[in-house]
Amino acid sequence: MADFIERQIRFPSAGRPAVMLEGNLVQPSVQRPENGYPVAVLCHPQPASSSMDDPLLRQLANALATAGVIVLRFNFRGVGASEGEQTDGRLEPLDVAGAIEAARSQTDANPEKICLIGHAFGAYVALAYAAHDPRVKTVVAISPPVFRLTPELGRFERPRLFLTGEYDEVSPRHKLEPWIAALPGARNLRVISGARHLMRGYEAVASSVVVQYIHRWAETPGV
Repeated sequence: MADFIERQIRFPSAGRPAVMLEGNLVQPSVQRPENGYPVAVLCHPQPASSSMDDPLLRQLANALATAGVIVLRFNFRGVGASEGEQTDGRLEPLDVAGAIEAARSQTDANPEKICLIGHAFGAYVALAYAAHDPRVKTVVAISPPVFRLTPELGRFERPRLFLTGEYDEVSPRHKLEPWIAALPGARNLRVISGARHLMRGYEAVASSVVVQYIHRWAETPGV
C-alpha cells in the first residue's frame, strides 16, 4: 500500500488574465508533523517536449510524498490540459506562483516550509521565481541550462542545491561550477555519475539525493 494519496487538481495561475493549469497533487499518509507537512512544487523541463509526467519528476513526487512531503507537479501554460500559450520563461513564473498558492493551501500543509524543485527549463524558472518570493525557503535546481544562466539568476541567500549529470551536454559541470561559485549564500552541487541532461536511467539516484536534501532541510528549524 502506498504511503500517499494522489489526485488530479486544477488551479489558476497568478496574474491577469489568469489561466487554468492542471496538476497532480500527492499528499502523504504518514503521521503528520506538529506544524504540518513540508510542501514541494515541481517544475518540469522544456514545455515543447516535456510535461509534469517527466520520469524524474514522477519519481521525485512519489519518493517525497513517501517521506512526508506534500508534492504538487503541474503542467506549465500551453502544456497538456493547461490553458494558455507557452512563453519560453516570460510568463511561466506566474504558473509557479499559482502552483505555490494551490499547494500551500492544502489541509495539513506547513506554509513556512515551501521548496521549489525544477528540472532543466523548470530549474531556470524555479530560480527566477524564487528570487521574488521569500516564502520559498529552498530551491533544488536540476540541470539548469547554462545558456539561460545570468549573473542575477539565483542570487538570493536562501539555500540551493544544484544537480547535474556527469555527461550533461546542456548543463555541463565545468560551466555550471563557476556560476554557482559566484552566488551568495549556502549552495551545493552534486554530480550524478553517468547521467546526461534529462537523467534518463538515473532517476532513482537523482531522486535519492534530492529526497535526502529535502529531509535535512525540513528537519532544520528556521530554514
